Amino acid sequence: MQDVLDPGQTEKLIAQRLLEARHRRGWTLAEAAEANGVSVTHLSRLERGERQPSIGVLIQLAWSYGLPLGQLVGEEPQTACHVFRGGEAPLHDGPDYKYAALSGITGLNLLEAIRLELPGSSRTSRAAQHVGEEWLLVHSGRVRVEIGSESFDLEPGDAAHFDAQSPHRICNRGRARATVFIVSASSPARRGNGHK
Repeated sequence: MQDVLDPGQTEKLIAQRLLEARHRRGWTLAEAAEANGVSVTHLSRLERGERQPSIGVLIQLAWSYGLPLGQLVGEEPQTACHVFRGGEAPLHDGPDYKYAALSGITGLNLLEAIRLELPGSSRTSRAAQHVGEEWLLVHSGRVRVEIGSESFDLEPGDAAHFDAQSPHRICNRGRARATVFIVSASSPARRGNGHK
């Protein structure tokens, strides 16, 4: 059975880890906001637990701080291999959908993998936009993916690969729950952006 973390606890934990990660990096709030393409106000609210970060913002912050996404959402750091057993990865409440982090090799996080659980007949997610590229695979259900001005209807087994800097969003087109696996790859040039 999957663990579903209490949303309030998750937000507080993520807020604390975001603040600690920025301090470890030695960045001011303004430097971190600029490096991540978010406003100082928004980042400050995330660090105080007043706002719930979107998946795209979490991925961007994890990359810029040099952390696996799993560490930011409260999972324990792993060693050389991070193994996931079926549905054992804990589900977190995101602003749009529940998600589970499926990656977490400290220091090697050029890839971030997540599993999204989209309830039936759900609303369209907020647009995400972050550096790097993204690959998604529909495991179950029927979804629509909007990338820039284009939209694609995907069925189980269908995949999409795109530049994550294009605004993108996803919605469940069916009545049953849909499960989507997403792998995001950061840009090596972005990781070496000169910020200390």
